[in-house]
Amino acid sequence: MPRLVRLLELVALFVAAPLAIRLGLVPLPKLLVLLLATGGCLFSLRRDRGFDRRCLLDTGALRRALGSILLRAAVGALLIAGLVGARRGMLFELPRTRPLLYALVLVLYPVVSALPQELLYRVFFFRRYSQLLGDRWTVAGSALAFALLHIIYADPLAPLLTLPAGLVLAVAYRRNRSLPAVALEHALYGIAVFSLGLGRTFFVPAA
Repeated sequence: MPRLVRLLELVALFVAAPLAIRLGLVPLPKLLVLLLATGGCLFSLRRDRGFDRRCLLDTGALRRALGSILLRAAVGALLIAGLVGARRGMLFELPRTRPLLYALVLVLYPVVSALPQELLYRVFFFRRYSQLLGDRWTVAGSALAFALLHIIYADPLAPLLTLPAGLVLAVAYRRNRSLPAVALEHALYGIAVFSLGLGRTFFVPAA
């Protein structure tokens, strides 16, 4: 694919699409849009003869990186707890006020949100655009695109939080090339967010 076409594809998928959702131009549920985009990217990867599919199921890398993943998740949880402490009355808000919804989030979030996002923003992004952007800019681009996705939420804290998280996840994926490993790390960050009291940041869509 010519470089210009690939660049236009990147802008359309990872810049224009979130902006269109933010502006209310996409009359579909946001989760459905995510799953449709994930399906399209997975189909594209399956047709890519040069793509190493082992990264999709590489649990060996997950086992090797598990200690580091848990350590980073613990540090992330401490930082999130600090942010929650600055917002009165929000500590453990979701488990305290909506325990059934919280339980549903714990079960579904890793599968229907964290995993598809990592397939899009790490596996697909790195495979599709690393030659176009180069190593460092692929990491930065993945993190920036991941943060831009979260402008669909009303709270401006959403993209601000997901920028450093996206950078950590992008660096981790560049190192281990394992979807299970990076999806688990993403899920742990998300569960910390919903457990400690920042859940509404990622629940309320922009008007």
